[in-house]
Amino acid sequence: MAGQSVSARAVTVPHVGTYRIVPDRSTVRFTTRGMFGLAKVAGIVAIREGAVIVADPIEKSSVRAVLDASSVNTANRKRDDHLRTADFLDVASYPDITFIADGARDASGAWVVPGTLTVRGVSRPVDLTLTAAVPASGETRFNAVTRIDRNEFGVTKMKGMVARYQAIELDLVVVQSPG
Repeated sequence: MAGQSVSARAVTVPHVGTYRIVPDRSTVRFTTRGMFGLAKVAGIVAIREGAVIVADPIEKSSVRAVLDASSVNTANRKRDDHLRTADFLDVASYPDITFIADGARDASGAWVVPGTLTVRGVSRPVDLTLTAAVPASGETRFNAVTRIDRNEFGVTKMKGMVARYQAIELDLVVVQSPG
């Protein structure tokens, strides 16, 4: 699949069309600090489903992704179980984390995808910065980063123990949807 080169950082994006996110080949990673800022905590959250629509012009493109909040995994079962409670993600009441974006913009040489992230039923604006888009062998791999403030989503427990900000890195594999 040949792509089209667009101005920001010469990122190559796939041709216009609708692309399905491949959940078992895509990853959402997060890093933060725990233990009063002394320990780095890293984890992943699984993608349940999603789509990327590449438009012409590229600025009219859109993204929709649904993450499985109960899949949070930091490689520490006790911590993961606590993260799933009402103290943090409250997965019993809010099983999904969603991101919806309608547009993209060239911001100082980088593509930014502004959207709305919903965690625990609280929706806030979040900008994803696209760091790579590489079409190859019938699929495209997108990499993007952002930083979120957990307090903005009502996740305020253990303020001194757990960092306020989380760095998020997305590694998405998409394939073109038929039709």
